[in-house]
Amino acid sequence: MSKAKADLDYWILHFFNQNTSPQGAGTVLEAIREKGIRLSEAAIGRQMRVLRVQGLLEKVGKQGHLITPAGKDKLHVLEGEKDLRDFLGGIAGKQALQGTGNLIDRLIARKALEREAAYQATLNATDEELLEIERIVQKQYEGMRMNQEYSEISADFHRAIFQAARVPLLEALYDFIGISSRWQNFFVGTFKIYNTPLNVSHEKIIKAMKARDAELAADSMAAHLEDVISNAKKLFPGSIKKAPTKN
Repeated sequence: MSKAKADLDYWILHFFNQNTSPQGAGTVLEAIREKGIRLSEAAIGRQMRVLRVQGLLEKVGKQGHLITPAGKDKLHVLEGEKDLRDFLGGIAGKQALQGTGNLIDRLIARKALEREAAYQATLNATDEELLEIERIVQKQYEGMRMNQEYSEISADFHRAIFQAARVPLLEALYDFIGISSRWQNFFVGTFKIYNTPLNVSHEKIIKAMKARDAELAADSMAAHLEDVISNAKKLFPGSIKKAPTKN
């Protein structure tokens, strides 16, 4: 679901959750315009019908609509996603974290570094190092099952691969880009919003490494970072640089 669509559904359901009597599209329109959403009454009515088909709203004769129990449950989910988007926006908006580089530029650089790190780690890691990386992935799964925060564990996964690569310059460049633990919170958060299988991606990487297939490990890491880049572009389209136009 796009950010705009999620925001619209959130504010419509939020409005109905605040009202115990049936309401029509015109009243909804007046309320959500205060939230900066600029749509016509017809567009609001169409989206209300979509929510009704989904079982999130119910129509009460000609009086208007009411929110359903399923709608309240959906609103709870959307509230969590909105809070997470707001949190991530706060992180990305801090100058101290952004430094002088563009977010997407940093991620593209990280993709190149981590692809090479995965390739070299597959060739150079000891069996014990590979087992430790595999244990880190399992810790991620455990944290996910218990609904615990696992951003630091995710950072450990990437750091362990750089260390196993045994190419100090790669790790130095990684540090120079500035992928801090707070940025890791951002990356993990985008995967939660867009329901991208973070742990599955990590598992594919370590499986290829254990099979000593350096090319597959590198390609799997590149695909994983491409998901990170894609999620960041969807969440913050303003961070994408436009190509200069030709005169």
